[in-house]
Amino acid sequence: MKPSRRVYWLTEAFYPPIVGGQELFAARVVRALADRGHQVSVITRQTAPPAPAAEMIGAVHVRRIAPAGILKGKGWRAIVPLLSFLMRLAFLLLRETKQFDVLIVSGVKIIPLVVVPVCLIARKRCILRAESFFELHEAVSAESLESMNAVSGRGIGALADRIRRLMIRRADYVIAISAEIREQLLKRGVAEARIRQIPNAVDTESFHPVSLEEKQRLRSKLGLPLEKTVFVFSGRLSRAKGLPLLLEAWPALLERHPDLYLVIVGSGKLSFDDCEAFLREFVQAQGLQNSVNFAGESERVYEYLQAADLFVFPTEYEGFSLALVEALACAMPVAVTAVGAAPDLIRHGQNGFLFPPKDKAAMLTVLNLALEQRPRWPAIGEAARDSVAPFDLKVVADRYSELCSEPLPGEK
Repeated sequence: MKPSRRVYWLTEAFYPPIVGGQELFAARVVRALADRGHQVSVITRQTAPPAPAAEMIGAVHVRRIAPAGILKGKGWRAIVPLLSFLMRLAFLLLRETKQFDVLIVSGVKIIPLVVVPVCLIARKRCILRAESFFELHEAVSAESLESMNAVSGRGIGALADRIRRLMIRRADYVIAISAEIREQLLKRGVAEARIRQIPNAVDTESFHPVSLEEKQRLRSKLGLPLEKTVFVFSGRLSRAKGLPLLLEAWPALLERHPDLYLVIVGSGKLSFDDCEAFLREFVQAQGLQNSVNFAGESERVYEYLQAADLFVFPTEYEGFSLALVEALACAMPVAVTAVGAAPDLIRHGQNGFLFPPKDKAAMLTVLNLALEQRPRWPAIGEAARDSVAPFDLKVVADRYSELCSEPLPGEK
C-alpha cells in the first residue's frame, strides 16, 4: 500500500469563490487526493470581497492570506503587495515545516521564488505546475510592463526571470499540462527526468452526453430556444478569451445562418481584463439581444454544454483549457483556437475544428465550415467524447497521488 502524505497545495486563486479553469481543476484534484488518503491543505490569496480566512471544504483545509484582490496588470503598485504575500507565505511554511511532506504549486511565476528554497532547506518534496506558455515567458506580465518605465520594468523582469528559472530547475518535479509547455520547460534547462506531463482533468461523470430528449428538457429548463442552433462559450469574460472578436463576427454569421443563438456562460468579475460590460453594450448597440444570451456564472456549466450544439472558444492563449475538455466530454463538436493543448487534443474535422487566434476572417471560415457539416455533428461528438479518456479526473488524480507517494528523502 502506498503511503499517504501531508500535502500543501499552493495557489494564488482557488474555488470557491474564484471560478476559473485553474481554480476548478485545483478544487477537484485536492478533493480527489483527500479521497485517496492524503491529508490536504490549500493555501491561497485572499479575495476581494473577502472569503473566510480559514474553512474546511469537505476534507480539505483552505486558508487565505493577505493581500487580497487582483494584482496582475498593476505594475509598480503590485510590488509591495506581492512581496508582502511572499513574506507571509515563506514565514508560514517555515513555521509549519513539520506539518507537511509535499508542496504542490499552481503556477511558476511568483510562488516558486519562496517555495523552492523552503523545500530545499526543509528537505520536502516540491512539485510545480506550469499553467501556460505565457506564464513561462513573462516573469512580469505585459500588462504590468505597460504601466512601468520600459527600461526599469524590463530590468526587473529579466532579474525575476533568471531567479525563477533557477528555482524551476531546482524543483523535484515540474508538471507540464501540455506538450507545448513540456518543450518550453526543456528549452529552459529543466531536466527531462524532472518533467511529468499530466493534463488537466475533467469529471466525466458530470460532463457527459445526453439524449435528444434530455437536451430539449435542458433547453426548456435553461430558457434556451428549442429549435435554434445553439453555440455556447464558457469561461471568464476576459478580452484574452477572444470574446470581443467573436461578437464582432456574430452579425456576419447571423446573416448567413439566421437560426444561430449564442449562450455566454461566465462573468468578468475578478478578471484583470474584464470585458463583460463592453460585451453587453456591444450586444445592445448592435441589436443582438435576440441571438445572444448572457447566462452569468453557473455551478452547472455541464447543463449548458449538454443543451447546446457547438462549443466555441476563440481564446488568444491558453495552457490547458478545462472548458474545452469539458465540452469534449459532453460529446460536443468544438471550434477553438489552435493554442495551448488544443492542437494536441483536436483533429481538425474529426473531433472538432481549429482556427488561428486573433483572426476574425479565419474564425468565420471555420465556423461556416462547421455549420456546413451539421449532419456529421453526432459522429464528431462521439469522437470528441472518445478523446477525453486520458483526462478523466480519476486517472489524473491517481498520477498526482503517485507523485506524492514516492519515497521522501530519508525513506527507503
